[in-house]
Amino acid sequence: MNQIFGVIKLSITPKSIFSPIPIFAIILFLISNKLFLVTIDSFKLLFLGITVTLISNFGTNLWNHSNDLEEDRAQGKKNILTQNIVTQRTTIIISFALYLISIAIVYYISIKFNKPIIYFFIVWCLITWWYSDNLFFKKIFGFRLKTHYLGELMTYGIAYPTYTLSIWLIYSELNIKGIALAIVFLFYGIAGLLLKDLKDISGDRKAGLKTLGVIFLPSKLIHLSCIFFILYYFTIFIFIGFKVFDAMSFLIAIPFLFFLKGTYLHFHRKNW
Repeated sequence: MNQIFGVIKLSITPKSIFSPIPIFAIILFLISNKLFLVTIDSFKLLFLGITVTLISNFGTNLWNHSNDLEEDRAQGKKNILTQNIVTQRTTIIISFALYLISIAIVYYISIKFNKPIIYFFIVWCLITWWYSDNLFFKKIFGFRLKTHYLGELMTYGIAYPTYTLSIWLIYSELNIKGIALAIVFLFYGIAGLLLKDLKDISGDRKAGLKTLGVIFLPSKLIHLSCIFFILYYFTIFIFIGFKVFDAMSFLIAIPFLFFLKGTYLHFHRKNW
């Protein structure tokens, strides 16, 4: 039982807008549903979107932890892998299975609705797999995307737009609104990436990695992250102004006020 709960815990770590609460999938559904009405058919689509989001993110989280085993042990982190409660081989098999299941579901949806979802989703799968891969792709290419800030930027720059379009196409068509959302969440993803490595700077430096947190000053990363968060909200306003998004889409911009007061202005007063 401890093994099962341990695997589940790794699968939902870190918590994000994707899982364990699928905020991202729900937001895209609400934006695609102009009348904000949930019919039986639309509910089925929402269920598919949430299912794909959760399974795929469980897979990529578990894959990431499986490949970070040595680094986590060096940093003294405690989880089922570092404590040898579950073998690395087991979590690799489970993560691989989760990837395959999510691909199978997306392929089924693509065929059923005659949409190019699978193409965007496959790109997301490949880039996220390579990003964490310390076992297979690293032997082929000689490096791991996660260990260098350029690899991090490339991964997030590809993963966020393709994933956004993958989930969007479950609910709607490939249109200007979907592309606009891909741009919006690209800014969101880069903003989060700039802060992601701050908690692991010492460990990354000891491991000889060239992540954003190692190469750039924390103050600089926080400043840049705030700028990208502003761009995230600013593009929402722009697309609402050009009527790409309807007025109800403004709901996803409400946190901007809290961000502006609690984060940007706070660090601005302290000269970053």
